[in-house]
Amino acid sequence: MKEVVGVRKWLVMAVAALVLIPTAALYIDDRSVHAEAQEFHATNAVGQTPAVIPAVTEPAPPPKPTWEKAPLLDAAVARAMQDFAGEYSVVVHDLASGEEWFVNPNRQYHPASTIKMPVTLYALEQYRAGKLDWQEMITYTQADFESPGGGAFETAPFGGRYPVENLVGRALRYSNNVAVNMLGRHLGWENIRTWTKSVGGDLMRGADGSPIVTAMSELGWWRHLEQVSRVDPKNAELILQPLREVAYDGRIAAGLPEGVKYLHKFGSYDGNYHDGGWIMGEKPFLLIVMTHGASVEAADAAIARVTAEIYNVMK
Repeated sequence: MKEVVGVRKWLVMAVAALVLIPTAALYIDDRSVHAEAQEFHATNAVGQTPAVIPAVTEPAPPPKPTWEKAPLLDAAVARAMQDFAGEYSVVVHDLASGEEWFVNPNRQYHPASTIKMPVTLYALEQYRAGKLDWQEMITYTQADFESPGGGAFETAPFGGRYPVENLVGRALRYSNNVAVNMLGRHLGWENIRTWTKSVGGDLMRGADGSPIVTAMSELGWWRHLEQVSRVDPKNAELILQPLREVAYDGRIAAGLPEGVKYLHKFGSYDGNYHDGGWIMGEKPFLLIVMTHGASVEAADAAIARVTAEIYNVMK
């Protein structure tokens, strides 16, 4: 799989005022104009997250892991990160035993495009609760616009209407910033924040108003998705399928042996380079790696190394 999303022709349908246009005519294929997986280093920001997320101070670190694999993971991550110049956090959650291992789990970072996970998961929960229709239409407004990172929306007319399903797909498959802006506005950022806290994935705000997360926050999002996949597999597919179709195969993906199945959501913004995912080998586990302060090349390589080392311990 290559990092560049395949390019194909696309059609932008004009939306006439007060005229009902068939739903199919409102979809625009982001792959046609924006290879987000190619450009994410420069464009993968959080979008227009409103400043409604309360300020936070870093909590005290949790107790040191006592899991029998902890010493092996200590050594593995130390090897992988020995020459890394920036800050980093790593969290591992074993899905069979529930055991966890971590380093710097509560260090705070800008989430970059990993924020698309809680937004889309909250949409799923609203759908499962009967409070949101997956085909519910959301109008594209000027307030949602973002460039770069908006894909086909950058040339689409305001006033177009898009179903939740389409926006969730764009947000996860192509990491489209406009799609997540539209979802966040429609669902309510404060509602999303409150929900993240309820699943142990608190979305916070820094002193400068920017969104803040920790590796433990991100673990909460992935743990929730894995739990839903067990209790409600049919509806979980609404999130799982777009994640399977993510084109970018760097970072966590680059550190796994060929043939190992995985899901991941990466993010890059202003020196923050992250990846989080679900490794589906014989002994499945969740992995979050967050970095700040190193070059994107160094971060990409470090996340791949960490993944490889951890996979060798966990397999």
